Amino acid sequence: MLKFGWSKRDVSVEGPIGIPGQFYERISTGVLDPITVTALAIEGNGGTSVLLSCDFAALGGGIIDEIRAAVRGKNREIAVDRILANATHTHTSPRFNKMGVTAYDKAPHDKIDYIKPEAYRAFLVDQASDAVVEAYEKREEGSYAYGYGYAVVAHHRRPTYFDDLRLRPGVKGPSSLYVDKYAKMYGNTNDPMFSEYEGNVDSSAYFMFTFDASDRLTGAIVNVPCPSQNGEGETLLSASYWAQLRAMVKEKYGDIYILPQCACAGDMAPRTLHAKEAEQRKFDLKYQTLDKGALKSKLELCRRFEIAERIMAAFDDTYKWAAKEKIKDAPLRHTVKTVRLPAWRITEEQYLSAKAEYEKYSRIGFVETDDPEDDFIKNTEHSSILSRYEAIIKRYEDDRMYYEPEIHVIALGDIAFVSNPFELYIAYQHRIQARSPFIQTFAVQLAAATDGRGYLCTSRAAENMGYSANIYSCQVSPEGGSLLVEETLKELERLHS
Repeated sequence: MLKFGWSKRDVSVEGPIGIPGQFYERISTGVLDPITVTALAIEGNGGTSVLLSCDFAALGGGIIDEIRAAVRGKNREIAVDRILANATHTHTSPRFNKMGVTAYDKAPHDKIDYIKPEAYRAFLVDQASDAVVEAYEKREEGSYAYGYGYAVVAHHRRPTYFDDLRLRPGVKGPSSLYVDKYAKMYGNTNDPMFSEYEGNVDSSAYFMFTFDASDRLTGAIVNVPCPSQNGEGETLLSASYWAQLRAMVKEKYGDIYILPQCACAGDMAPRTLHAKEAEQRKFDLKYQTLDKGALKSKLELCRRFEIAERIMAAFDDTYKWAAKEKIKDAPLRHTVKTVRLPAWRITEEQYLSAKAEYEKYSRIGFVETDDPEDDFIKNTEHSSILSRYEAIIKRYEDDRMYYEPEIHVIALGDIAFVSNPFELYIAYQHRIQARSPFIQTFAVQLAAATDGRGYLCTSRAAENMGYSANIYSCQVSPEGGSLLVEETLKELERLHS
């Protein structure tokens, strides 16, 4: 018999705290909706696995090691290596660590009073580990059902052009922030030279529902290939559209658990780049009474509500037929492995250019005026630029050949979950799902790992360049993406057999 245990924690903080996700640091001004961590423990005849979803931009900086150590200290029965933690990629979550290629920490901070990342990190580790332990200890016999529906959530965010954008008059670059060639993230589609979107989108929504021994719905995994980054410039903490979905589910199904997963979506975003006027007219009529409150953008709030409505419709439709087959017993198999993926190598020319740019920006220095808040924005952006060049210099000098991220492959009956730590382009997900021997394969990106992260683009994107497809954004090469696919499929085939 299968057993399931759920738990969640609200990890929001009212006090001011840094918010990652942009090239400058924002300081929170309150909480719009809860930032949560949600855990699901699944026990089968192959042991127990724990899925942990976190409303954060990412889970880097080795925090998974600290969460696992804290879990081990609270309950030594739990196989901590079988904790699969993922971020939903909201851009309005608290900052808990020093960041990598967009690090803010070189900038002066003494005139801004806010909760420091290391202090919040200790709180987050304690709460996340508590959620894991509670979910494990609450395991009870039950069943699950699964299925998929369709919900338009993601749109492709990389328009491509017939001409080389670097050659246009007045264009900045190339630099750490301006690396466009034939593609530009969020580029203008109302452009005579606009060609097409670079890749595909996917409107699939995957669901796994859990039930107790009385067949009462207790929770659901909801997996969509789109980051939850509506409101990227906001200063109120928020889980983005997941907050609206949770509220809608609660109103109809009661206070059940929702565990969100972001499937592979490195080239996706929850907003359209064309038909903007039609979209604005629609929202003006559809959401006339919606009050944006302290938010800056009503448009993004409208998008959140509509996305949640679409996922909710898919949830309802899938639940109606999927719940007809409740599975009470199924083998559970869980592989955790390290894969060796080739690094995106830095050329000598790129190294020398980065050194020259780093020295130039270092001479500019940080600003100090009578407006400390504006200074903070400018200085953290300046710090981000320095850090991006510094990262390129270090990668070249270290001459690293490989990254070795952790991946999980979990098989539960006829479904599987596969993870990666990247913002992985959706083409790789499609390759995995198309060849997977399982009936339904849930892909989970931005899974916590101690090595290898950032974007992982396709070879086509690398040729087109642009943000998310260049040396500053990617640590692993497109060849590494193909290898990741093959290594994942090997484990899927092994577990299936």
